[in-house]
Formats: sequence, structure tokens, C-alpha cells
Amino acid sequence: MSYTVEKLDDFGRGIINVDNKICFVKNALPTEEININITKEKKKYLEANVASYLKESHNRIAAKCKYYGICGGCQLEHMKIEDENQYKKRKVEDILEKFASQKIKIAKINSGREYNYRNKITLHVQEGKLCLLKEDSNDYVEIDKCLLVDEKINVVISKLKALVTLEKGIKTIMIRIGNYTDQIMIDISGQVNNENVFLPLADSVIINNKSIKNNEITSTILDYKYYVSNKSFFQVNKEVVEMLYSKIISVVKDKKAKKVLDLYCGVGTIALSISKYVNSVIGVEVVEDAIKNANKNKELNKIKNVEFICGKAEDIITRQKFDCDTIIVDPPRKGIDKRAIDVLNNSSAKNIIYVSCDPITLARDINRLNNYKVMEVELFNMFPRTFHVESISLLERKSVEK
Repeated sequence: MSYTVEKLDDFGRGIINVDNKICFVKNALPTEEININITKEKKKYLEANVASYLKESHNRIAAKCKYYGICGGCQLEHMKIEDENQYKKRKVEDILEKFASQKIKIAKINSGREYNYRNKITLHVQEGKLCLLKEDSNDYVEIDKCLLVDEKINVVISKLKALVTLEKGIKTIMIRIGNYTDQIMIDISGQVNNENVFLPLADSVIINNKSIKNNEITSTILDYKYYVSNKSFFQVNKEVVEMLYSKIISVVKDKKAKKVLDLYCGVGTIALSISKYVNSVIGVEVVEDAIKNANKNKELNKIKNVEFICGKAEDIITRQKFDCDTIIVDPPRKGIDKRAIDVLNNSSAKNIIYVSCDPITLARDINRLNNYKVMEVELFNMFPRTFHVESISLLERKSVEK
């Protein structure tokens, strides 16, 4: 029996109806007629793969990556980038309406290059082979290169292939490249017999969290340079992150922000980027290495009006009262802690700039921030060829009715 794909779900899978039960199908586009193989049966839904295409969408394109559908890194390579961007806009609009009861028309999604945009990759080493995880599995697929990463990272991967055949005790290798500096970091975990063979490959070599050669590299966003260590969070897309930070700067200037609290500040990239447009910024971050980098970054860029505090956002803002007119939050995928939400709701801040990598937790947190109203949501395709999307939401404190 054949089926017609109705639409896409939040993970880029096609949706069909099988015997009155919803079924999610990988690598299927709306209007396509398909035969399927059921791969998973649950009480409320099914999952399937396409067995054959009886009628393909005119929007379908051939995937460029030979590991597509095997490795779990990409989900949307069969879509044109223009269609991917429109899909992500509709997805976020639907999620905000469904989970936050907010009918918001997203006017813009910012997008850069489709491939070679990532400045970081983590590889698994299995039996002397460089691998990525297979889709929906704990198994591995050996790779020669990844189309999503900077080509200079792929050069390092090609050199590592011979070395890991001799170093079979290695478990993972993280490779990172500095934006515009092209400095390479290699972070290795596992048993390493000959550390010296890795030294020529990178400007920074970390083995089992011990610095063998320089414990950090430098990276650039807009006009600022940053020290980045192996444990530091740093946005992976150098092109789109500049679009995102430019938007934050635009909002800060437009709202005439003076005193800013930057929660989940990482190595201080947002705080330092906005520093010359405000009187003061306080950044809060739980990762100690990131705070060390943030303070070094402040000195590197000769910035005096930014202070960084190490600790959980919810702990710091619960213990300490901050006088600020604007709060920036860039939380991990799980969103803002409930205790932090309560403090934000009762803060004196006029505006909250919410940077989100997960629209569902964004919708949940918008609901909880009930003393604020969403004025604008703008999207940033930070992760092309995947279902992920970054966003900036501007929330404004509701006026108190007298």
C-alpha cells in the first residue's frame, strides 16, 4: 500500500497516516507518494523508512554526502536550502503557537553557507578508525571527511587516519578551528602511547584534559578576539554567529540598554560584543574554564566595563540582586532553570533578549515568563542540513495596570 506524505514534523521527518495511526518517515517530503518499511511500533505512533518512491517531490535534491542516512549528523540534505529555511520558519511558528499560545509571524531567517560551516567536530575512534555515530544507534560509521566542517578540519582528519591505526587506545578526538585565525585544537581522550606524533597537527593539543601544547586557541567574532579552551562553549558557525550577534547589538542599541545581565555567558562573547554600547555588563557562567577564558578575553580586548561571575545562573541571581535594565539569556538546550525564571519574572529589567537553540524549551520558557510579552522572534540557521535552528526573541516587560 502506498502513502502520500502530508507534512514534516519538528525533526524533518515526513508524516503519513497508517491505519489511523501517525507515522514518521525519514527522508520524505510533502506530496511524495511512497511505499514504506515500518522500523518501530509504539502505542501512539509508528516510525518508518522509505522502501520506494512512487512519486518524488519536485523540491527533492540529491544528497551530497555519501554517509547521508547512515551517519546521524544531517537530516535535511534532500531539501533545497531555501525550502529548509522556510520549513524552519513554519516549524518555529507552529511550536510557539502550540506550546506558548503565541501566534507570531517570523519575518526573517538569517542563513549562510550550506556546507563547511562548522568550526568543531568530535570523532569516535573504533578499532583504529575515525567514526561518527550511526543514526539512532550506538554503532559507528567510519568517515573520511564531513561536509559540514571547515575544510581545514577535514585536512586534519585525513592526517589523523594513519595515526589512529597505531593508537588504538584513543576513544574520542575533538577538532576545533579558530574563526579567521585558522588555529587548530585537538582534544584527545583515551590511551595515547606517543603524544609527540600529534604535535605537528595542531596549534593546541590536549590529551586527557592535560595541555601537551598550548591549552587554548584564539577565535574571532566581529571585531573581537577570544581565547577558547577545550571545554569552552563557542558557537560553531562563524558566519551566522556574526549575524546573530549583530542582531543582539541592534536590539541593545535600539532599546538604549545601559546595565546588562548576561546569563549563561560562556567565554564572554556576547557580553564583550555589546560592551561598547552599554555602561556595564555582568556575565554569569557555570563552567569554570569558560569564566577563566572570559576574563582573559576581557583583558585581550582591553574592556573595562564587563564583570564575570562563576556559578549556576539560578544560584547567582537568587543570592544576588542585580540592578539591570536588560537581561540576555543564552541557555543550553534544556532552557532556563525554573528558579531563574522566577527571579527574571520579578526583576526590574525592561527587556529580555532570549537566544535559544531549541524552540520547544523557548516556548515553555516564554509561557513561564508571564510578566513579559514577546515582541519579536528572528531565526538564524546556525545548523544547515539539520533540523536545528537558533533564534533570538525580544521580550518586553508588560505594563502594570493601575
